[in-house]
Amino acid sequence: MEEQGELTRRDFLKTAATATAFVALPHVSGPQAGAPSPNSTVNYGIIGTGTEGCTLLRALARIPAAQCVATCDIYSPNQMKGIQTAGSKPQLYEDYRRLLDRKDIDAVLIATPLNLHTAMLLDALSVGKHVFVEKTMFFKEEEEKPIRAVAAAHSKQVLQVGLQRRSDALYQCAMDMVLAGAVGRVMFVRAQWHRNNDWRRPVPDRKYERLINWRMYREYSGGLMAELASHQIDVANWAIGAEPISVVGTGGIDYWKDGRETCDNAQAIFEYPGGQKMMWSSVLCNAHYDFNEQIMGDRGTIEITLGKGLFYTEHVAKVSEGAPKESWWAGATVSELAKQQGFPIYRATGNKTLPANDAWYEELTNFIASVRDGKPVACGLEQGIADARAVIYGNRAIDTGQKVFWPKTTS
Repeated sequence: MEEQGELTRRDFLKTAATATAFVALPHVSGPQAGAPSPNSTVNYGIIGTGTEGCTLLRALARIPAAQCVATCDIYSPNQMKGIQTAGSKPQLYEDYRRLLDRKDIDAVLIATPLNLHTAMLLDALSVGKHVFVEKTMFFKEEEEKPIRAVAAAHSKQVLQVGLQRRSDALYQCAMDMVLAGAVGRVMFVRAQWHRNNDWRRPVPDRKYERLINWRMYREYSGGLMAELASHQIDVANWAIGAEPISVVGTGGIDYWKDGRETCDNAQAIFEYPGGQKMMWSSVLCNAHYDFNEQIMGDRGTIEITLGKGLFYTEHVAKVSEGAPKESWWAGATVSELAKQQGFPIYRATGNKTLPANDAWYEELTNFIASVRDGKPVACGLEQGIADARAVIYGNRAIDTGQKVFWPKTTS
């Protein structure tokens, strides 16, 4: 029996139908799927078996429909780590083009330094491989056009970008709530990613400094904006249903005076077509409040990060015409205390909460299903381009100290 003040999922769905009518929130449709693979097992190769590459390999090892048949890296410790992590005795390559030459490989995952993404992406698509490319999708503004052209020429192949939150069940539930009007009109997204460390990786020999710590150097990296903000900008784009039109920013190398070339702190404000703003911050000298995103509307706020989401209602004196009088939205039960404390968001079916998987597992499950079964990809070309564009313009705003505007036409 339900307790007083609680709302079931059935009640939520009934109320959500009403809410959709009064919330004019644009919605980004899901990317198209590729043609299904004829193979029951997807044979894949991975290019780049450093920290992120091995994280992907560990998740893929849990997916029965995926098999690693080849790995590629130029750094010997990473080579051995990749083979051991894959656990399937893959063939090792140092030249990624030799990996692409293999006819038995259905799909390729790219987890290399950012400056290499575009060349590898174009080469892989051009020889008929399905591609998963880590964020940020591309490094320089001029790389967008050739990526669009090759993707259009190979439209039956899957192209997925590693913006994990798009595949995460908790984030999907939160965005369903946003679309249904739970927070009302979204006007502001606040995000931060704070750490108290130097962001460096250990280097056994100084000659490998730029190879291992490539994120510190502008030749290879977009710094904090590319590695951290990219995830959170994508959340804002998703919640608002558009990409930004301008950005201002600041930042610098103000704490870690160690020869790095990318900022050790960065802040940016992105403006969207409807006047919405996204304010982002990252510092490497204080980890207070760590990282999350807050999606803020005139009727509530969703505060979310990987593994945890909370919903808070706004105390509004006047209920808009046509708006539901109840403000409870989610696939879980809630109590009146949620007005002050927030209540947890779950993705649920009936009264049973689905088991939580990590975001890497979920995004790669989605990728393999897209390759094998033709399922829609969670994060495709347009989302990846919008995200990369925002990273590039955000860095430009920080570097120049000037407001940067998106081009009038972006196709």
